[in-house]
Amino acid sequence: MENKLLLPVLSFALLLLHFPVWAAPTIGDISNSQQNTIMLKSALERAKLEKELSDMKDVKVSSAELCTNKGIGMLSLKAVYGVGKKRYASFNYNASSIVEAQVGERLLCGEKVRAIRLGEVEVEKDSVIYTLSGSSHAIKNK
Repeated sequence: MENKLLLPVLSFALLLLHFPVWAAPTIGDISNSQQNTIMLKSALERAKLEKELSDMKDVKVSSAELCTNKGIGMLSLKAVYGVGKKRYASFNYNASSIVEAQVGERLLCGEKVRAIRLGEVEVEKDSVIYTLSGSSHAIKNK
């Protein structure tokens, strides 16, 4: 009696192995699903970043909006870099306007770069010399 039952059970088991649609997902199937999910999330994040970047390119900055008649306004020093006498300074008027200059060059609002040292930069506007350092405040020289 047991032999009669064994044959149909083995046949059914072989049938299940032959048709994997009926079988539960394997670890390989789950791994592929996880990889596809990661790829989709990555593509979505990339699309979001590309849109954000294209939105940033559309920002227009007018010097009339940034410049002031009193002092140097919101001008701040972002970075100083270079080697020897080939030093550059990077300035911000706001988050969307970055200007780089060497000694002798003029910035957006007419400030002239007089000196670039490791920790500070001197700019001149309307015959007044201002010292910009890594802090957010400009110091008016005497």
